This record gives sequence, structure tokens and C-alpha cells, in this order.
Amino acid sequence: MTMRHKPLQASSFHSATELTPYLAAWRILAAGVPMRSPEWLLNWWDVFAGPGEELYVILITDSEGELTGLAPLYRQKTGSHVTMRVLGARDNCTHHIDWLSAAGRERKVGEAVARFLLQNRQDWKRLLFEAVDADADAVHATTDHLTGQGCLVHQRVINSCWKIALPATWEDYLQTLSRSLRKQCRKLQRQFIDLGKIRLHLVKDQQDIQDGFQVLMDLHAARWGSTRQPLGVFSDRKFRSFHEAVSREMLSQRKLRLAWLECEGKPIAVEYQFFDDQTVYAYQAGVDLSMSEYAPGRLSMMAAIQFAMAQGCQAFDLLGGDEPYKANWRAVPTACHDLRIWQRGLRGFLEWGVWNIYMMTAKLFKPVLPDRLVRKILKLSRSIKESSGSKRSSDG
Repeated sequence: MTMRHKPLQASSFHSATELTPYLAAWRILAAGVPMRSPEWLLNWWDVFAGPGEELYVILITDSEGELTGLAPLYRQKTGSHVTMRVLGARDNCTHHIDWLSAAGRERKVGEAVARFLLQNRQDWKRLLFEAVDADADAVHATTDHLTGQGCLVHQRVINSCWKIALPATWEDYLQTLSRSLRKQCRKLQRQFIDLGKIRLHLVKDQQDIQDGFQVLMDLHAARWGSTRQPLGVFSDRKFRSFHEAVSREMLSQRKLRLAWLECEGKPIAVEYQFFDDQTVYAYQAGVDLSMSEYAPGRLSMMAAIQFAMAQGCQAFDLLGGDEPYKANWRAVPTACHDLRIWQRGLRGFLEWGVWNIYMMTAKLFKPVLPDRLVRKILKLSRSIKESSGSKRSSDG
């Protein structure tokens, strides 16, 4: 006789205090991945939560009451608009968005999340799942189920996440590179690393982290700072506060790699990374372009990949963004998408239609019209898109 599994049960939680009894089980589901841990996502909520926003974490349990899955969401209310979004995804803080799931139960968890959202339609008008990888099975199962139940979906490719599959040894890895890059890496190793001209500093404890963060701020600003954003991505006060907090959490769990290279006592490159048993995640970096004769960016990349191998990791993850250098290091892309979902109805059809027109405008006109004119067209389309919801509060 075939055994039939009882349906998974779902419930939502709306405060960090309510979630406290489930944190240990959450960590188990996160499987050590830093950006899926409660320390990462709840720290993000503490810093970024704004007026009109409410935590909305969906827990999925089996018939024995064991936590089987988790969808880390929050509700954002703006006027009559109520959007359900993923914790951490805003402002490009978190990569590899997916629901947490027990191994092999990704599709079932995704479907259970979808059923719960349909049962609680009054809690949302649209869903926004940002930066979702093409292989995020649980989120895509949610989207598929909602589509099958009549919801309207728009999927937009945004960029790719890039990952290097690591062989057993550094020499094996070098053999995968182009001849010219392989030659440059060997030369840099002989000239600077083997002779001790370049020193590697690694943050090891809480006393070191302030110095490490200052090096990160300085070199990131030197490479990516601008008049508008003098500290690059860290110009955003909330983004900086979040990382000052979460880096200490990850260091205490031995999942932070904040390391910089020095030449004659001067920092020339820095890497801000996280890691688990399988992967190093290259989150942010900085480099002193005035020291180009030392190829500091390349040296820093070499040191980071060698660290990953020494840790026994199987992958070096360069995360999102389609910068050309990633392919040079033999990283392989996985497409990422933003997923927007509306409930079927007049309002849903109108917003879905306007969003499609907006995206079509961007796709068709950007390659053939001057940038200034494209911006004007998109601005007009965006204003129509935004007003399409704010003037129709009665149908929400």
C-alpha cells in the first residue's frame, strides 16, 4: 500500500519575538549559508524596516510539527498598495533568494507557501520576489502554483550570478584559465607573494573588525566612490549599519573573511566575503588603483580563491552582476529574475498591463533612441504605472 504524506501546514509570524522558538530549526534549514540565516535576515529587518512595513515570515511544518520550510517575507503598505517582498532583497543586500527547505522538499514547500498566500489574499495585492536564481526551485514552485490558480506573473531577467567550480589544487585551477591569465598569476605569485613583498591581513576577532572595516571603506571608496556616492554602496547609511552589525555576527560564527593586502604597510586591496562549508561568497571589495603596477585586484582575487581551496570549499561565488572579469576567472553564470505577481481582477490586470508596457518601452527604445529621450519616455511610463494603483483604492 502506498503511503500518502499529509499536507504541509503553514502559518505566518509577524515579530522577531514570535520567531525566537524557531531560530535553531531555521539555522538548520539554512544549512550554514550566511545570507539565509536568521542572523543575516533579521538583522536586515532591524535596520531596514520602515513605516508601513510588517514582518511576514511563513513557516511550513510537517504532520509532526517539525519545521520543513520557511519563506522570509515582509509586507510593505503604501497607500492602497500592499506588496509582499522578500527579506533582505531590497537594495541588493542579499543574493540567491529562495525559500528555505528540507532537502528534497523544495517543490512541496513552494506549493505550501503558494496555498497559504492564496488563502490569505486579503494580506497582499501583489508579490515581488527579487533577485531569484533560475534554479531556486522553491520560489519557482510558488510562482508556478500561483500562475496555475489564475494569478498574473511578470518575469524579468535582471543579471546573472557567477560561480567558479573549484578543483582540488591551485595548479589544477590555473590550468582552467587562459594561457595569458595563467602566466600572469604565476608571475604575480613569484614576484610578490612568494617573496613576501605583499602581506595578507585577516580580521580574526572583534578587536580587529573596526580596523578591517575602515580599510574596506577607504579602498571601496577609492575604487567605486563618486560625487553622488563617495563611499560607493556603503554611502547608504542603512546599508553600512547593516553590514557593521552582520559582519560581527558572521565573525562570531567563523563565517566572515575580511582580508586586505598591504605593500610596505599600505593597504592596496581588500575583500569582504562570507563562507560556509561549501562556498566562499565574494560580497564586496576595494582596490587602490594608484598601485596598478602590483595588480592589486588580481592578487587579492588569487588570495581569496586560494583561501577557498584551503577551507575545502567546492565553489567560489562572485554573486550578482555581469562584469566581464568574472568569465576570465572561469565563473559560470546562472540567470537571475525579478518576479512580480498580481491577483486576478481589475486592479491586477491594469497593473500587470502597465508594467508590461513599461518594460516593453525600455526594451524596444533603449537600443535605438538617445538616452535622454529614453529616460523621458520611461519617466512618463513610470508615472502612469504608479498612478494606475494610487487612484483606484476602492477596488483594493
